[in-house]
This record gives sequence, C-alpha cells and structure tokens, in this order.
Amino acid sequence: MEQAEGKNQNLADKQIALAGGGTLKFTILISGGYGVQIQSQGVNVLLNTGAGWGYEMTPVELTKKDEFYSIYWKEYNAVKNGMNSELKELPDYLEKRPVFEAKA
Repeated sequence: MEQAEGKNQNLADKQIALAGGGTLKFTILISGGYGVQIQSQGVNVLLNTGAGWGYEMTPVELTKKDEFYSIYWKEYNAVKNGMNSELKELPDYLEKRPVFEAKA
C-alpha cells in the first residue's frame, strides 16, 4: 500500500473510508511498521497492534450476547436442576466468573 500511495507519504496520516461505513487507520508501532485499526460506529471492529488481532463488540452485538447467555444459563440451570443431586452440587464456574469470557 505504501508503494501505491507513494513512498514519501506517511500512512499514519491517512484515514481510508471503507464500503461498509467504517474507516481504516494505520498506527506507527514502536517495534517498527504499522498497526491496523478498523472502526465502525466508534467501535474498534478489528485492530492489530503488532501483538496480534483483537476486536470489540458493538452495542447491538453486546445486547445479543447478553440475550444469548441469559437463555443459555436459564436452560442450563433447568437441565442441571432436573438431574440427580450429585450434578446439582457441581459449581457453576463459568456463570460465576465473567472474567473467563474476557480472557477466552
């Protein structure tokens, strides 16, 4: 992309509009080269800071995720409570540790 834009131009100074309404930005990395940041509606949809790729969810996606997990845990607990007493006593590690999801 640097060759197409011209070698003397800094990509970090540019914002490129994407067809879906987002923007593509480049950041200069301390380690050298460029990182990539794709934003849509103020949310980092996809970004690379040199250490790997990451993403954030839009407010709509967060709402859908919460809706999904509320249904999931309701069904999970209904099934678990309908089983024998040994299974009822098992701890719900994932339900009580929302940090797990952030690290997964």
